[in-house]
Amino acid sequence: MARVLVTGVGGVGGVSSARWLLTETEHEPVGVDMNPRARGFFELDRWEVVPRADAPEWPAAMASVVTHHDVDAIVPLVDEELARIEALREAVSDEVAIVAPRPGAVEKTLDKRRFARWIEATDLSAPESVCPDDEADLDAIDLSVPIVVKPRLGHGSTGVERVDSIAALRAYFDRYPYEPGDVVCQESVDGAEFTTSVVSTTAGECLAVVPKAVVEKEGNTDWGVTRAKQTVERTCREVHETLDPRGPVNVQQIVDHESGEAKIVEINPRFSSTACLTARAGVDEFDLLIRDALGESVDPPDGFETGIHLVRSSADRFASGEELASRGLFDEGGQP
Repeated sequence: MARVLVTGVGGVGGVSSARWLLTETEHEPVGVDMNPRARGFFELDRWEVVPRADAPEWPAAMASVVTHHDVDAIVPLVDEELARIEALREAVSDEVAIVAPRPGAVEKTLDKRRFARWIEATDLSAPESVCPDDEADLDAIDLSVPIVVKPRLGHGSTGVERVDSIAALRAYFDRYPYEPGDVVCQESVDGAEFTTSVVSTTAGECLAVVPKAVVEKEGNTDWGVTRAKQTVERTCREVHETLDPRGPVNVQQIVDHESGEAKIVEINPRFSSTACLTARAGVDEFDLLIRDALGESVDPPDGFETGIHLVRSSADRFASGEELASRGLFDEGGQP
């Protein structure tokens, strides 16, 4: 059993990841979040508040949590943290595993403009993208078909919009605090969306590829189902060979209704918010990659179960002010 620090437990992905480790594995999760009343704290016996990942003191604060709770491995789930993995690595003991892709893979995929330029130089299938630098570049974008505008750095679907005219594109910049150099303009593809776990070891072995069709989505996937989809699986194995992540990645694709081609729209260099669905279908990527990062030998799973649905819903929790105060979530008077 390992004691595992899970970040971002105020969000959907962090909560579901920590819950899976707590209830379905022998590992013991320690949750951290910058919100002192993160929802994941209600479910865990061990948790700490840490600064924002872009704060100068974040690596030292994380190292303090690691030492205080005798943590064996860290699972970073927040994008801003991924950009600072090397600083975190320097702050913690070499004996502590960080379950994340190698720095080169993070660098290629985290920034969506950098990702668009990288994937264009490969043979991987992806929608056409334009990275404008100024307003003049916006006028040159071909809007004969709709495009998707997305910020180069962001969470969920914040700032992601589909536009079909120059006027709509310009109006986008009136609604959001972005400049043209802050976004990517990507060809819109009509088709079925897939979010796929690619389970890659530190030695570069692809243990499994598990496609999940997106049924409903609001930022994160609210309803997904495991599906055997040959084009998706083949493309994701090509991603593994080309990117060589050596850690967890999530590949987001649209399977074009007309051509049947699986086009890669994003790659997230971390466990996805649907990694719990991958695990429930028989490929526990949390357990596999935590143990791998700690130097244990792991074997590829014997496939995965298709037709398993993840349907997210809210859960009501009730507690007295005294109970919450005893957990440090409210003050002793029960006030927020």
